[in-house]
Amino acid sequence: MKNFDYIILSFYLAAVFIAGLYFRNRNQKSDDLFLAGRRMGWFPIGLSVMVTSFSAINYLSLPNEVFGHGLYVIMALPVFFLVALPVTKIWMPFFFHMRLTSAYEYLELRFDKRVRSLASGLFILWRLFWMGTALYASGQIMTVLTGIPAVLIILAGGIIATGYTFTGGMRAVMWTDVLQFFVLFGGIVLGVIHASGNGGLGEILSLASQGGRLKPLIPFDASILSFDPRLRMTLWSSIIGVSVAFLARYGADQVVMQRYFSARTLRMAQKGLWLNAVAAFVSLSLLALLGLAVYASAVKTGALAGTNLDSLTPAALKGIAMRELAGVIKTFPSGVTGLITAGLMAATMSSIDSGINACSASYITDLHSGLFGRSGNLRLGRILTGGFGILATGMALMLIPLAGGTSSLFMIVNKLINGLGSPLLALFLLGMFTKRANATGMFYGGIIGLLASISVSLFLKSLALQYYAVVNLLVTVTPCLIISLISSYGETGQNPDKLRWTWFAWRNRSE
Repeated sequence: MKNFDYIILSFYLAAVFIAGLYFRNRNQKSDDLFLAGRRMGWFPIGLSVMVTSFSAINYLSLPNEVFGHGLYVIMALPVFFLVALPVTKIWMPFFFHMRLTSAYEYLELRFDKRVRSLASGLFILWRLFWMGTALYASGQIMTVLTGIPAVLIILAGGIIATGYTFTGGMRAVMWTDVLQFFVLFGGIVLGVIHASGNGGLGEILSLASQGGRLKPLIPFDASILSFDPRLRMTLWSSIIGVSVAFLARYGADQVVMQRYFSARTLRMAQKGLWLNAVAAFVSLSLLALLGLAVYASAVKTGALAGTNLDSLTPAALKGIAMRELAGVIKTFPSGVTGLITAGLMAATMSSIDSGINACSASYITDLHSGLFGRSGNLRLGRILTGGFGILATGMALMLIPLAGGTSSLFMIVNKLINGLGSPLLALFLLGMFTKRANATGMFYGGIIGLLASISVSLFLKSLALQYYAVVNLLVTVTPCLIISLISSYGETGQNPDKLRWTWFAWRNRSE
């Protein structure tokens, strides 16, 4: 990186911190700190939902996937729109009128305090591990690009994200997310343009086609229509598996649902999610094109001469893809490299700020009164925001010596994290759409489902990656229902006050 690149990166970091200071005086109560006074419009909601699901991992993993395997991954992109339908038509109208701060408040209305506390604790654990891993990955990747030690990058990202979230609350988080979207998107666009080189899009597609990187489209790979769950990626795993994972993200994750609750109106929340779908579809499509461009560049420079990518181990393939992507980024002209690096930092910081704000909201709303017998306040919310930021940063720093320069720990942690979304989704699905599920079944079945999901993620090897979310959902739903049926045997029925919080009862009242 040249001096101008460092100036761009520094300017970006200063801008997001100043945004937090700008919104400081607007946080007078917890609703302001966690929900921006419930006055947000569709534009910041949509872009904030989109970038909060990104990190440096996502920024680089999709181009690496396309570089190594082709366009199989794009089969999952339409799922953004498929999942937006039930979320905007069912989830949002159902939850919006409840005026919640934490999504897990609903689980006490439908079941009891135990289930609510279990879900909230699971969410906080999930997000802390996720934030620490995202910061660690960002530090490792940006060290390669900038030469700055990973420790300094992790500290800078963690401290700045915590700082502007601490001072500006949800408004700062969402409006800095908007800024970070444009930095992220601008970096991707400029990266694709520069990586295309003199040959343009035609040459990229031609070289990619010759190397088999346009599969499964050109030539058509009939295996994508197979129902074999052991195949790495099929049309069915892309649709079914990713749909479950996205439902967990958009229908059970406090980070995302908190944005719905901050909306001025239900219509604003719904429009925001459709904007998220469009922005994510376009951004990921461009990242896939960047992967093809990096592959074409590697072919033209002779970097892949004599190398059969399809015969390499996943670790070796990932190493080559990362090396080539980093090499292409380093050739970008002064300024573009700085914007790409800022985009990588933006992708991670947008996840960190959202995570620490959501964890604070969930703890104060769901857990604090039960533990200490009194409700939280704005001061405690700020303290927790800082505390969760410090925890996430500390976890990222701890991963550096533990990982020892290998990806094994990183992959294990990611599998553990990915195993926690489906149990949360199971609690919401059973609460909303069944009358059989009761509090006892949900509490004990939820614990069993969590442990089973972690075991599946760690020890089940011969399964398509996208199906893990489906299996983890099933191993949670099953014990929840079984224990509910056993514990309610001989009873005449559930408490009507609890059943009124099912989606069917709400729909009947609304008609």
